[in-house]
Order: sequence, then structure tokens, then C-alpha cells
Amino acid sequence: MEWSQKRKILYSLAVAIVVVLLASYPTYLLLRETPTCFDKKQNGAETGIDCGGGCALVCSVNVKAPRIVWAKAFPINGNTYDLAAYVENVNINAGVKNVRYTIRVFDSANKILAETGGSTELAPGSRVLLFETGVTFSGIVDHTEVSFNDNDLNQWFKATSAPYTVVTKNQILKNADTKPRFDAVLVNTDLVNDVTNLTLSAIIYDPLRRPIAVSKTYVEKISRGGEQNIFFTWPNRFTKNPKGGICTTPVDTMLVFDRSGSMDVGRKTPPEPLTTAKNAASAYVESADITDKVGIVSFAVTASNPIDHGLSTDHDAVKLVTEGIAIEKGSLQYTNLGDALKSAFSEIGSERHTKNAKQIIVALTDGVSNRPIDPANSKNEAYAEEYAALIARDAKGSGVQIYTIGLGNNINEAFLRDSIATSPTHYFNAPTAESLKSIYKSISETVCKPENFITEIVVTPRAVFVE
Repeated sequence: MEWSQKRKILYSLAVAIVVVLLASYPTYLLLRETPTCFDKKQNGAETGIDCGGGCALVCSVNVKAPRIVWAKAFPINGNTYDLAAYVENVNINAGVKNVRYTIRVFDSANKILAETGGSTELAPGSRVLLFETGVTFSGIVDHTEVSFNDNDLNQWFKATSAPYTVVTKNQILKNADTKPRFDAVLVNTDLVNDVTNLTLSAIIYDPLRRPIAVSKTYVEKISRGGEQNIFFTWPNRFTKNPKGGICTTPVDTMLVFDRSGSMDVGRKTPPEPLTTAKNAASAYVESADITDKVGIVSFAVTASNPIDHGLSTDHDAVKLVTEGIAIEKGSLQYTNLGDALKSAFSEIGSERHTKNAKQIIVALTDGVSNRPIDPANSKNEAYAEEYAALIARDAKGSGVQIYTIGLGNNINEAFLRDSIATSPTHYFNAPTAESLKSIYKSISETVCKPENFITEIVVTPRAVFVE
């Protein structure tokens, strides 16, 4: 076959192929399935089955699960509780339109005491308070847990958080010792649009930012540029101490402890009232809050030098030192309260003192101050008390509060009450060593500053989802 004939055949075949392709293309277009985000296939620009790429659904592998900041059961009355959980969506570009949740309360044996739930929207990069009120159950609560429906957590959508236009001002917590009330003012900073259907939660924290109470309210509408007063109430006081406060703000205490010979009556084993007094002092140390510092200086003829233990939050170490205090041999009945107060005053003003902490000295003695001796006149029997009173005056003048405890009958009550203690109400008489524990407990409750609370208002966030 000649080359010209071959070339004609090749041209004919090429033309035939083009004709076939052109003829079949409409049919291809007609029969071809266009990739969608709902065809249960990974196609087009999708990074998973019907997710990623141009789809509104975000692939589960590309999102993080909600983070439970805390969950807790809050007692209201009797066996009735409010259950709440603070949940964070850490994904800044993805949210869930509706996720079902379950809150469970457990006892120490991991037995479920209560179970309830609801549903919520998870807006991107925001926090929400899950809240279920009036849940009744019996038993001792150990912990609370939250779980989410797995199927719902597979439905993450591209989203952004709606801009916040509502801010709060004039937040004030009142009546924390009786029936607490939390007031605030909501301000709509949007001068064009009204805000409607707001859900707001109040959270009350102690100074260590542990939640102690929650509540929720609703606002139908705040006009553009307008304000709305809101309030939350609770039936029970927040303070735990019967006198209206608990030691959660810093308190620095120096214990001044008598170890003279009179603290060993009858030569008993172990010595009394020394042993009972040490146990009572240790109980005071044990009751201190983790942020409080406690130190101790003991005394007889002289104050311990160096002091038994400096100010410290290591309460176990302070208790151990306290338990090891022993009668000074040969001290007889000599009592040098003045030098002990001086050492305590020096320590509580040292670099170990926590800035802005309340400064407390609690002095226990079972005798009359008779040391040191007046260096100018050894026959001046009033010198020891005058010396101690001068030290106490300087300490009180610098803001230190001094509590005194007179143990037994061989004491000068007027001196301890009027010259050493900050005021007569700062003096306690302990007829016996057995009464010391309740006295130290009373002092530990009294020295506490009024409790400070941290308040937070959470406006339930809203999301703008990509369709």
C-alpha cells in the first residue's frame, strides 16, 4: 500500500474518532453524576466522605472534642441539686448545631446517683454552661461527669461565632452571708439592632476559682443601645463559717506557745497540759487554708532561737515541729512572753510574710510573765509585763492582731486581756487544756477575712453556620 493511501486511512480514522467523541459527550454529560456533599462518596475536592473541601460539614478528624472545664452538683435544699458543667469548644471555625448531653452524678463507689440531660449548640471558640435545675436524689456526691452523643459529635459544620454586642456592668454580689443576690446591668452596644432571646448564666467562684453556685435567667429583648437589669438569687448562703467567712484569703499566723515547767503538772507521761495544748495548736495549723502560712515560736525563760518554725504553707512540717516541743529542763515556772512576742512579730514582718495577708499572733501561756529581768533594777517585778506590753503595742500598731489564751488559774487575766490582746474580745480563758481545741477553732474562724467571691456572667453564644 502506497503512503498516500495509508495517510488517507489515518485521517479518516482520526475524523471518525473525533466524531464519535463529539457525539458521545452529551450522553456523558447526561449520565454523569455530579459530585455533591450528600452522595455518601468522597469525590470532588472533599477530604472525607461528604466533608471537607467545599462541603459545609467538617471532617471529624479535623476537629477536637468539647473540653469539660468543670462539672459539679450544687446542693440547693435537702436532696435537691442544680447540676452544671462548663464546656469549651476549642475549634474556632467549626460548631455543632445541636448536641445532646448527659450529666451523671456518682458516689464514691462509682454508683450513679442521678442522670439527666439536654441539648445545646456549640458555637466556635466559645464556652457554654450546661445547666439542669431541681434534680432530686439521695446519697453522698463524689463527682459529676458529662458525656455527649457520639452521632451528634460527627456533625461539625463550618461556622463562626456571632459577634458579641451585649456587655455587662455594675456587677455586685450582695448578702453572701444570708440569701445571696447577684445584680448586673446588660448593655446592648449595637446601636442599630435589638438583641432578643438571650440566655444568661451566673457562676460564683471562691477565691481559688472553684465554682460554688450557678444560676440561669432569660432576657426576651434589649433594644438597640439599651440596657436591662438582671439578677440571680440563691436560697442558701455562700459562706461556710457560722460567723460569715472562711479562710480562703491569705492569713499569716504565728503561734506563740508556752513550754515552761508549769506545762508539766504532776510529771505525767506524756506531760500535761503540754500534750493536749500541742494537739490543740496542731489542729489550728491543720485547719489553715492551703494559701495560709503558719509558724511557731515556743518560750520559757527565753524564746526559742532560732524560732521553732518560720511562716510556711508546709503545714505538715509546722505540725511536726509543734508536736516535738518539749519542756525546757530547769525552766521551772519562768515565763518570758515578751521575747516570744518579739520573735513572732519579727517573723511575721519578714520576707516570708505574704503581701496583703492578714497578720495574726496567737499567744498561749499558763503563767504570769516574769522574764526578762529589768537590767536596771532586778527588783522591778512589773518589768516583764511592761516589756511584753510594749512589744504587743508595737505589733498592734503595725496592723498585727493578737489573740491571747490564758490556760488555767495561775495567770494575769487583766494583763493578757487589756495589755496584750488586740481587744478584750481577743482574749480567751481556758480553764483546762481540754478546752483549748475549741478555743483555737474559734480563733481560726474569727481571724478569717470576709470571704471574697469571683463572679462571672456567661451569655450563651450563638453561631453562624455555613449552609
